[in-house]
Amino acid sequence: MASSKETPRQKMIGMMYLVLTALLALNVSDQVLKGFITVDEGIDKSNLIIAQNNKQIEQAFKEYVEAGNVEAKPYYEKCIESRIKIERTINYIDSMKYALIIATQKTTKPDTSQIRHMIKLDDFDTPTYLFIGDDETDLKKTPYSAYDLRQKLNGLSDGLNKMISGLVKDGKLDDADAMSLKEKTKTIIPLDRNVMENDLKMNWELDNFYNIPTAAVLTNFDKMKTDLKNVESELFRVFAASSNKHLFKANKLQAKVLAPSSYVLSGETFKADILLSASSTELTPDRMTVLMGAKYDTATKKLTMPGSSINVSEGIGKFEALGSTTGEQKFDGVIQYKNSYGKFEYYPFESSYMVAAPFSAVAADNMNVMYIGVDNPISASAAGFAPTDLVVNVSGCDAKIRTTGAGKYIINAASSGTCLMTISAKTPQGLKQQGPPKVFRVKNIPPPVAKINGKPVLSTLELRSNELTSINSIGAICLGFEFPVNAVVVGATISGIDKNGGIQEEKLSSNQLTQKAKDILKELKVGKRVFIEGIKVKINNQTMTAPDVIIKRRS
Repeated sequence: MASSKETPRQKMIGMMYLVLTALLALNVSDQVLKGFITVDEGIDKSNLIIAQNNKQIEQAFKEYVEAGNVEAKPYYEKCIESRIKIERTINYIDSMKYALIIATQKTTKPDTSQIRHMIKLDDFDTPTYLFIGDDETDLKKTPYSAYDLRQKLNGLSDGLNKMISGLVKDGKLDDADAMSLKEKTKTIIPLDRNVMENDLKMNWELDNFYNIPTAAVLTNFDKMKTDLKNVESELFRVFAASSNKHLFKANKLQAKVLAPSSYVLSGETFKADILLSASSTELTPDRMTVLMGAKYDTATKKLTMPGSSINVSEGIGKFEALGSTTGEQKFDGVIQYKNSYGKFEYYPFESSYMVAAPFSAVAADNMNVMYIGVDNPISASAAGFAPTDLVVNVSGCDAKIRTTGAGKYIINAASSGTCLMTISAKTPQGLKQQGPPKVFRVKNIPPPVAKINGKPVLSTLELRSNELTSINSIGAICLGFEFPVNAVVVGATISGIDKNGGIQEEKLSSNQLTQKAKDILKELKVGKRVFIEGIKVKINNQTMTAPDVIIKRRS
């Protein structure tokens, strides 16, 4: 529909149509998407670490108050109040994140920790529609919109600042600490750049959600959550210090040994962190020493065996031992800690880990899933056996397996569901199964989309006359699918309006356009559309349907 005055969005669309190739190139490259995935996974890990640290501080604060230190109770209550306020906003952000995942992934069970396995991470339109609306000059203001998120963040900042000011008024927080906290809360306030881009004044909402790929928006959400957890961490720290609570009092210290696993394979390295609970970066090597093999006499309160020191970094002792002998391996020692009075205190520790011989292992060469109708490469091995002594079987999903090399296999599945892979080894006593069966999920190949002039079609195309006449065939591709597949169009129906206003239709039985189909495109008038429907695509031994294509002639 024409109008006397175009909106900035309409002007932008017009410009984008002038450079169709550039528009298609805007499909974010795999390298960029992988970059977002890496960053998002790093942010997720940081969020987990911050959350764990905050939880430990809150628990230590609680124990301190329950131990009879009533003067700290008001600060502890403010810690709880601030955490609840921040958690509400984080839950709101997660709801927006889930809505985006559901909309782009077409699922009702979003798994936010698996962005690496999501599809359509280069989707620009869905985030814009969900959070900005149809008109970027008039932002939607419904719940879970970018505008509403901005209000939530501003409201949270105002609420925290009001709480901080209340503590100052009650004489429980000095001006310097209050100013520091208020500066920290500014980090969660949305800020506008107020620069013009394509006749559009960019604000915080547009910068974060307008024409931004799904991968970037999901990463932005997690970054916002990190900022909120950092604010929470700073509030906890200042409130604890202001209550005159020292997190590391001698009577509260306990030796802890933390290890990713107490079970390692022979030949692998066991790693453990030996630390004082609620540790701190203030525990530098001159204040804390971890003495492996040392002995401490609790009666005389003296070391009876000095032991050997290991590296200490930020209050954590780094212990490593080569798992060269199978069985349980015990170790012990003493943590030597210099308290605030300059005197040493000692905390004995002991622990153990198990070293075992390696067992069978299976890894999917592409993903932890397999797909119907394609070759799924699998590697399999079992400790102590040569690949030629292994017998690998599969069951479920009508799957078949064949060997392609030493320890290498190809599995072909015919139906979706769960596929079990069993490894057995040839022994003098006969075949012996090596461990439990390995489970794989079998899925359908992602649906294809059509390609026109070699480019995937994700929305209505607007082409000039010369571009229309250059179309000789219809291609197909499964976007984001890593397996090699041969997608061939085997049928479609093309229809349009000829120069006399009549409707023409041509059925295709291959990917090549007939002369009549080419004439339909050639005779298309400016502003009129051609429809390519019922696009049948053969992928290996499967026939799938691609979304319809609409082509509009520009000039």
